[in-house]
Order: sequence, then C-alpha cells, then structure tokens
Amino acid sequence: MVKKLLFSSIFFVSCVDAQEHDFSAMLSCHASSDKPGLAVSIEQAGKHVFKGVLGVADISTREPLKVDDTFQIGSITKQFTAAAILQLVQNKKLSLKSTLGDFIKDIPVEYASLTIESVLSHTSGLPNYNLDAGIRQRWDKYATIDEVINQVSEMPVLRKPGVDYAYSNTGYILLGKVIEVASGLTYSEYLQRNIFSPLGMQNSFVVTNGESSKQIVKGYTTNRDAPNLYLAPETVDRSWIYAAGAIASTLDDMSLWHSGLSSGKVISAENYQLMVSRAKLNNGESVNYGFGTDVYPISGLPSYSHQGQVPGFMAWSIYFPSYYLLGTVFGNNDSVHPGPALLNMIARQLNLSPTPIVDKNITEQAKILIGQYKGADDTVMTVTFDDGQLSATTGNGVIRKLVLRENNAFSYECTEDYYQLREQDDKRLLVPVSIYMGELAPLVRSEI
Repeated sequence: MVKKLLFSSIFFVSCVDAQEHDFSAMLSCHASSDKPGLAVSIEQAGKHVFKGVLGVADISTREPLKVDDTFQIGSITKQFTAAAILQLVQNKKLSLKSTLGDFIKDIPVEYASLTIESVLSHTSGLPNYNLDAGIRQRWDKYATIDEVINQVSEMPVLRKPGVDYAYSNTGYILLGKVIEVASGLTYSEYLQRNIFSPLGMQNSFVVTNGESSKQIVKGYTTNRDAPNLYLAPETVDRSWIYAAGAIASTLDDMSLWHSGLSSGKVISAENYQLMVSRAKLNNGESVNYGFGTDVYPISGLPSYSHQGQVPGFMAWSIYFPSYYLLGTVFGNNDSVHPGPALLNMIARQLNLSPTPIVDKNITEQAKILIGQYKGADDTVMTVTFDDGQLSATTGNGVIRKLVLRENNAFSYECTEDYYQLREQDDKRLLVPVSIYMGELAPLVRSEI
C-alpha cells in the first residue's frame, strides 16, 4: 500500500545527495509516522548518501524514532562473534582447527569433536535450538551461559560436519562460550574491550540481564488477523540469545563497525577475507556463507550481508564491495522484514532497474506494453493505459498504478522490482525481475 509522505517532527531525514526526495518517498512507502517503523542508512565510499527514520519508538507515548536511536540487531551479532574468534586466532588463543571440546567441558562427544571453523560457517551439522519446544517453554527467564549450553546441547547433531550447510544459532551460542574461556572475559566484556571501545562504538552493547534498560526503542509484533494492532513481542530473555544475536547498536555505530572491520582495525585483511569468502563442503561445493556473513550475488553484484531477527526487531546490513556501498536498516516490528525498503533504495542508488520515465509524454511507450499476459501457473495480468495512467489488473481484479520505465519496462509504485517486455521465438514475454532474486518465470502476451 502506498502511504502519503508526512513531513513533521516524526519524520527526520538528513541527506547529502540529489536523490533526497526519492529516498524520503521510498521510505514513506514502507513505514508511516504513527506505527513502529524503520531507520535507514546508506553510504558510499565513506560518505552518507541517505540517513533517515520514519515511525514511532514507543506506541504508548508516540515518541518518534530518531536517527541515533538504539535497536537490537539480532543475528547481525554473528559478525561480531566471528570477528572476536578471529581476533583470538590472531592472538594464538585458539585455532580454527580447535574443537568445541577444547574449550567447553562436559558437552556431548558429538559436539566436542566439531571444529571452530565448521561452527563459524554453519557446516558443522549442529541443530538450531530455536526449534526445540522444551527450550522455548523456558527461555523467558534468565539463565547462565552454562545452563543455556546444557539445554541446547541436548539436541542431537543433525549430520556429519562438512556434509551440508545448516544455519545454527546453537553453534554461535557455543562460540560465545569459547570466546569467554579463551579470553578470560565474559562475552560482553570481550566485545566492549576489543571491538566496541577501540572503534568508538559508544552506543553498542550486548543486551544482558542488567543492560536491557539501555534499549530506548521498544520492539513490537503483529499477527495476520490484526496487522494494525501492535503487541508486545514474545518474551525471550537475551541470555538465551547471547552471542548468536543479543547485540544492540545504532546506525552510526554500524558504520564504524563496517569501516573498522573492512580496513584491518579489527582483524587482519587475510582473516576478513575468510569472513567474506564462501565456505566449502567436504565435496568441494561452496555455500553462501563465510564466517558470520552471508555471501551471495544480488543483481549479479557480489554482496556481504547478514540479517537479524529477535522478538520485537528485525535488521539487515549489506555491503556491495564493487561499489563501496554499505546499507543498514533497523525495524522495531518483528513481523515486517525491512530488507525491501533498503534494497529498493540501493537499487535506485546503483541504477539496478530501468530509469522511470517522467516529465514527458509517455503515450507511445505505454502503448507498447498494453495487453494481457499469462503465466505458466495461470497467472493473468492485464495492462491498460487510460487518461495518461498505465495500470495493471491481476487475476483477483485489483487495479494498481504502474510506473513506466525505460527499455519497455514498468514497475508497481514503491518498488524497484520491475517487468520488462521482450521478444523471443515470435512471442512477446513479460519478464518479472526481482532485485533480490533475479529473473523469474515470464508471462506470455496473449492479447493486444
């Protein structure tokens, strides 16, 4: 749904780019001033292109979000955990070939034999404790790390190490304990002394039993039956999330984090490459994960990223190395992924979609696209052009306005995903192109 752009004390934007109004409007497509919202930052070659927020930090007080607010970043925490492990490798406190059993006493034998390297890359075969019903019943209360490990390690290992990729929060819980044993510090203390303080990340911390009060922004959730009713999220004490996802941070601190990580201030260039290189299985195949980092192309461009979700919050941070572009987005509603908002802005900045056609007569270009298109799954889209407006009607009868773009393409409003008309084997195809997923199955024009 397209939302009106509201300029008020609740909408703050700071930009240093000519596309200011585009980004502001794009943000308003994905958030509104009276609901939990989004905080977005895009920077390229070390300069901010856009930084803005839209929404409320607290439904009850109507306090607006601010660009320097602190959000919980969920599993983006895994980047910090991986970097901490690599720091300890550099300091010869452990090796990537070390095993969990070298540092954690009394864990099951099948856990103890797993290498640090395999756990970092989610190729260890460990399960994901989030899926265990028994654990979910008790994670609303504080537990020590040893108590958490005793519980999560009761789940059997899924498969032999190196056979497959299986995302495991369990593994990163265990890595947090490894950091503690190898360093002699708590996980929180280690990050504060060796990452947060050296990089000047003054507003980042591990959410623990005594630090949750620092969290200014409140997190919310919704359900399908009442999408506009914002509820308190499920209670999960962050002691159960720990090194797998318990960090809170700000947009500016995440900028400092990326700059420090990629420039050699946190770990060596060689170890940074381990974080952003795809891990390999026993059969030589690569997986889309390095150490604490998703590694896969988007629109054909290499990208390093991680998303995060904990009750009340969702976040995504992504870096496109070929363009020196970093994007970060936080949301305080765990039911809505903030990724599309950020990716649409990045696509606009990098010109990943055909340029919208504005300020000129579009009649001739629009007429080329008029017609009915059918997909292999019986999907039907009818494109019309009336009173100067290009529109599409789908099988359910809903009519939506379209944005005409160059190269015989169009998109719905508020998205950089687009459709492009192409000719192939005497057929005219309407090819959907997702910025994130690439080209999808085409529709064939059946009527003109």
